Amino acid sequence: MFELPPFLRRVALTTASALLLLGAGPARAQGTTARLPAADATRPAARAPARPASAATASKPAASKPAAAASAGSAGADASRTPGFSIAPPPAWVQPATVEPIPADLPTAPVQMALIDRQTRLLPGGSHQYRRSLRLVKASAGLEQAAQIEVEFDPGYQRLVLHELTIVRAGQRLNKLDAAQVKLLHREPQLERQMIDGRMTAALVLDDLRVGDALDFAYSVIGDNPVFGGRFVETDWTLGALGPAALYRYRLLSPAARTIRHQTDDSAVQVSSTVVGSERETVFTRRNAPMFRADPYAPGSVYLKDQLQLSEFADWADVARWADQLFASAAQPGPEVRARAEAIRAAQAEPAQRLRAALDLVQNEVRYFGTEIGANSHQPAAAEQVLRQRFGDCKDKVALLMALARALDLPVQPVLVSTRYQAQVQGMLPSPLAFDHAIAAVTLDGRTLWLDGTRSQQTGEPATRQSVGLGFGLPARDGVAALAALPPAADVLRVEAEDVFRFDQPMSGGATLEARETFHGDMAELIRAGRAALPQAEFNRQIASDHLRAYPGLVTDGDAVLAEVPGRNAVTVTQRYRWAEPWRFPRQRQLTLEFAMTALMAVLRLPDQSPPTQALRIAYPGIYRQTLRLDFPEPVFSKPSAQKLDEAHGLFTLALAYEGSTSQQTVSAELRLPADRIEPTEWPRHRDALVKAWPRLNNTLAISALTPAQSEQLRTRFAALDQDLQRGRLKLVTPVQREAQARLVALDAQLAGTRLSPKLRVEALKTRGEQLDHLGRLAAARDDFLAALAIDPAAPGVAGALATNALLRGADEEAVQRATQELAAVPSDSAARSMRAYAHYFRQAWAPAQDDLTALLASRSEVERSYPQLWLYLAHRQAGGDGLSAIAAHVPVAAQPAWPYPVLQHFKGQLTLDQALAAARDESGKPDPGRLCELHFFAGQKALVDGDLARARSHFQKSIDTGVVEFIEHGLAQRALEALRGR
Repeated sequence: MFELPPFLRRVALTTASALLLLGAGPARAQGTTARLPAADATRPAARAPARPASAATASKPAASKPAAAASAGSAGADASRTPGFSIAPPPAWVQPATVEPIPADLPTAPVQMALIDRQTRLLPGGSHQYRRSLRLVKASAGLEQAAQIEVEFDPGYQRLVLHELTIVRAGQRLNKLDAAQVKLLHREPQLERQMIDGRMTAALVLDDLRVGDALDFAYSVIGDNPVFGGRFVETDWTLGALGPAALYRYRLLSPAARTIRHQTDDSAVQVSSTVVGSERETVFTRRNAPMFRADPYAPGSVYLKDQLQLSEFADWADVARWADQLFASAAQPGPEVRARAEAIRAAQAEPAQRLRAALDLVQNEVRYFGTEIGANSHQPAAAEQVLRQRFGDCKDKVALLMALARALDLPVQPVLVSTRYQAQVQGMLPSPLAFDHAIAAVTLDGRTLWLDGTRSQQTGEPATRQSVGLGFGLPARDGVAALAALPPAADVLRVEAEDVFRFDQPMSGGATLEARETFHGDMAELIRAGRAALPQAEFNRQIASDHLRAYPGLVTDGDAVLAEVPGRNAVTVTQRYRWAEPWRFPRQRQLTLEFAMTALMAVLRLPDQSPPTQALRIAYPGIYRQTLRLDFPEPVFSKPSAQKLDEAHGLFTLALAYEGSTSQQTVSAELRLPADRIEPTEWPRHRDALVKAWPRLNNTLAISALTPAQSEQLRTRFAALDQDLQRGRLKLVTPVQREAQARLVALDAQLAGTRLSPKLRVEALKTRGEQLDHLGRLAAARDDFLAALAIDPAAPGVAGALATNALLRGADEEAVQRATQELAAVPSDSAARSMRAYAHYFRQAWAPAQDDLTALLASRSEVERSYPQLWLYLAHRQAGGDGLSAIAAHVPVAAQPAWPYPVLQHFKGQLTLDQALAAARDESGKPDPGRLCELHFFAGQKALVDGDLARARSHFQKSIDTGVVEFIEHGLAQRALEALRGR
């Protein structure tokens, strides 16, 4: 899938994020939702809700308040004035907050906030917002953040007054407020999102700030955005951005005759209100306020609980009247707009086609760019101006679309929406600040279409270009009294994917995959935007990433091709692949292929994190479909098949259908996702549902490695094998030998067929060689191993298997060579190192044998197995050394060391031979042939080094008599006994 935009890298986007990627910019035309907490910055209420309280927005202790205070309603007599800001004492109406001791249960952090104090007074000429913070630097990690101060304000309608900047150190107050150190920056932080707003930043970086210092900072911002007509609106944050706050306080002074409504969803915020004379004082207090921590997977609405909302608007009807007045004149068609409308009318006969042409004009001919300076933060520009300048933000584009629609006699109205809070906006306080975007509602043939002029990547008929999933919006029309429900996203088709695998003739030749994904609506726009922004190679890489991850060995075949779906806001991306080795060969008589419904898995995949404590944002709600088809060149299944499976899990439903003929298999799936978030209480249920559903989407297909005719022949051979075993014509002593003989029959048939690729043929030859070794047919096994290496000299494990075979055949030099070859490829291969050590031993190369055995014993697991100790003891004895001293340091630590530890105890003299024989019995008390084979082999070797040849012969013969041919000790006992002949 697609890395850019983020959703297509499996991090689901909110609609707001999608709008930004589609060119909607910050989409703030009708008021801005509160920005998430950011350190040391404030946003004027007249433009947007203030940022969460930070060190830059708290207050100072009573003791530090200057004696000379300015009169209410002014910034005070300026002690110093610099262009853009001034320095003065706080006004007289400010009530200093009492700084309390830091509570013991305040969470530790590099910076702790002793106080966040925000005081606002509403005056006839506008609001005066006083902000103070007292931050404590607790660790060096907090120095950088604590020392950097930034205050944002809009010089078009606001004044900035700095009151105090003091470092408190060891009881001493050090004044750091120096006008010369304050830098005024006009940085336009939203410029990369195609918006300028005229804000300035007063920035100051403190010097000589130390761990243990307290920093006391206070300032005021005076003035309101005139766009609100003198009515007060603000949102504030009741938590800290730099660190946890011991005390948060917001104090609002307003004329008693003015009704300022408030709302806070956190029960930890205490509210008190009193009236003194003609003024009302409302105080909001929160203690032990947590530090804001951004969660990229959380929907924006989870932060509402930490917001304090203030509004002088009475209800939604009041907000609608206000917004209606903003658009009233801006959306009137002028001469140029009417001329364009008449051109559209002349070119298009149907209302739907006229609306499509008007929408294309607004989305494509007018680029997104916002000049939100002063009242223009919410006041749209006139449609004539927008058309003439050919740029505008969401509100400007709405005004132009409205003007065009009216000139075309199409009913239209603006609608305020929240891309961040979506449906949750209905629980917010009625205020312009509840919204961050504007769209248009156009009536066409009796149906309302909700259209977004900022989405420049849209195509198709207007009905396919509606905004969905925005929850609720407010029609900006006088007389509207309530929010309107907008089109939901749950039933919207998002993605249709089809993967078609075609296997070559013969099937051993590999496969091709053609993957087609059709993206609809928002998803199509994201794909178009990504393709426009990326080079072809990068687009290919991102489109192919999920398939390449799901199918190791798959490679792209050509570029990804993007094609528009005529008449719809949809786009199809096709990518072709080649797959040289699609099949695995893990089980007898079967080839397996793992397949994945990648498009649906991507939607259900969750971020790697512990169970969430707040809502978790997931993929876009809607419908996702995928079909996976496998076309075979010949019949591979005995009969047609069909199966359906439906699963409903509350947070999603999954319907699957399996259908197959003898030469084709098809899996069809539809995933319905009704919501874009998971509540914490739903997490366990959702996790369990995913565990159940995931195997349905990531499964294994198994087919026979034989044609139907070969399968019938194989059944005949198995029947004959069964008869041979029953009548004693074939003597197989152990279950391992019986299984080896059965696998030989199957492997013979598979290797005689045509369905094995070269890679699988190597695997089959290696496996058949191992079965032949288990049956003692060493020469035939050697032929298979050599045949495998002839196909692939670097085939994993084959050289190691040939080393074992050579050792059993007595070809010790070859065994050393092959084991060394395997170790060169896999240095950690303990089996290959063991074979080389044994071959050195039989070559009487005692020192190299000891080196390999000592290397094996560097692994704790090998110590616990005890085999290397037995061989190391023997090698040291053969070299004339002390075997017990050589193994003294290598002792198993398990409470009951596993077999062959009793053999090692016998070597050490801790167990007699009879006791070791007793330990060789299985759990039922019967002698275990495999253990007896090993015990007698090692006892024979010990007898050899003790010089007792007769006892050695006896033990080797007893090892051979067990008939456990598959054990290496059986073959080595035969070698040892043959070497003793004539001695």
